[in-house]
Amino acid sequence: MQPLDKNTLFSIFEVGDEEIYKENNVENLLDNPFVLIGMVVRGVENWHLMDILYTRKNGEEYTNVRDRVQLQYFLKLCTYLERLDFNKFETVYTIGESFDRDEVDDRFNQMMEVFIKHEEYEKCAIIKKYLDMLDHEFVIKKALKEAGLKLSN
Repeated sequence: MQPLDKNTLFSIFEVGDEEIYKENNVENLLDNPFVLIGMVVRGVENWHLMDILYTRKNGEEYTNVRDRVQLQYFLKLCTYLERLDFNKFETVYTIGESFDRDEVDDRFNQMMEVFIKHEEYEKCAIIKKYLDMLDHEFVIKKALKEAGLKLSN
């Protein structure tokens, strides 16, 4: 059996979503916050599936490179968040309405744990901005709901 290369292990997924959008001539959607955040949330889910498959197939050989592969994969996912202009994040694309709040919170916190473990604090700051925005949206919506009001777009 050929040894695992931690640098190319998940390279098939580097192309993934972006190439599909380009092949279908809708690459302008790659600047859409909904699409980019969706790619991150689904990417973390995909990581777990790939991790299980590689663990079962390659056992200890994979376990030896797992942490580094996970870091590289999550760094790639973080580039999607870096492409968003956080200061111009439109309310129509609010995270809490577009995705399940708990799901986004969980996936972003999983990424944060990996970045903390590897001392990637700049990436932690990026994730933290989105987690804070998610918490802010939740608090505002809860307050409006309790007051019998609705958030308008």
